[in-house]
Amino acid sequence: VLVIAAAICLARAPSREFLELDSGGGLTRIDPTANVIHPETTNAAHSVALTGTVGTLGEVVVIPEASGDIVYVAENFRNGGEFAKDETLVQIDTTEYEIALENAKLSLTYAKAHLREVLDKQSRGELSLSRNEDGEVDLWLDLDGEIDQAKTRVEMAENGIKLREIALDETRIRMPFDGYVMTTQISVGQVVTTHSSRIGQVYAKNELRVRVPISSFDLDSLQPILGRSADVIVDGRTYRTEVERVSRRVDIETRLGALYLFLLDQENTEYLPRPGAYADVIIEGPQHQNVFVLPEATMQINGSVWLVNEGTLVSFTPESLGFADEGWLVSAFDPLDGVVMGSISGAREGLAVRATSIQHR
Repeated sequence: VLVIAAAICLARAPSREFLELDSGGGLTRIDPTANVIHPETTNAAHSVALTGTVGTLGEVVVIPEASGDIVYVAENFRNGGEFAKDETLVQIDTTEYEIALENAKLSLTYAKAHLREVLDKQSRGELSLSRNEDGEVDLWLDLDGEIDQAKTRVEMAENGIKLREIALDETRIRMPFDGYVMTTQISVGQVVTTHSSRIGQVYAKNELRVRVPISSFDLDSLQPILGRSADVIVDGRTYRTEVERVSRRVDIETRLGALYLFLLDQENTEYLPRPGAYADVIIEGPQHQNVFVLPEATMQINGSVWLVNEGTLVSFTPESLGFADEGWLVSAFDPLDGVVMGSISGAREGLAVRATSIQHR
């Protein structure tokens, strides 16, 4: 019974950090000190610091459309190289394709000769009919089907030439855009196979993007977000970008959305970031009117603050607008007798405190 009574007394006793010895040697309860500030309304803009990854709209895997020996590889078709639109990057041996084209041309010559022969037969048949006084149809006139077949052979031969010209042209590997080489291991003497050999990976200029994961809170604080400016820092270099797109879904694990930033003036930038590189991102937010810029030390659990009202603590959750270099931006509110800086041991709603004003900034 004595043990239980002692435990109850200890549980009801005030915390030792609020007790001190009086002159008579007894314990006297004192109120903890609360350092408070008195913020003033102002206009301010916030920024959001994030991290992201450099990527592209899409990488192109270079796969030959012709088979054969590699007889030429451009000097700039190497890892990290830069190439121009329609520049010959790789040339496959054309010997077989040129022979096939010559054979197709010979087939056209033969088809045209056959058509002339059939038409000549028809002409001779018409002449024979004009000389036949009894009006019987001469067998020379029964050539309509053969003429159609001969014309079809000519068209097929012409199409065959076009196909052989396309096949010959496909021995020259080039891209329909200016771009950069990501990876390649091709060299003269290698044998490649149509639609199966992989000879490199490239991407086009103007297709660099920075993907930046972002929370719903930060995204809302930056609205309107499209077109907003951002600084991207990669390997010590700063690039100007703007927000081009926002993802329409959030990551199922992190619950974060994503921004896609477009690097400005890519054509005239000497050193561009490499795909896959880590990026620090600072996005400039909108200008806010009638706000408080609070030191981050005022922020308590769940984004709340402690206010002092007539000597007691009052919890309040302001509307958070984001962060700037100067501090935490919140919509202005009634600070009562001051906003508490830092933590107070045993802080709770209604706790009696002694408010002490301090300077900040």
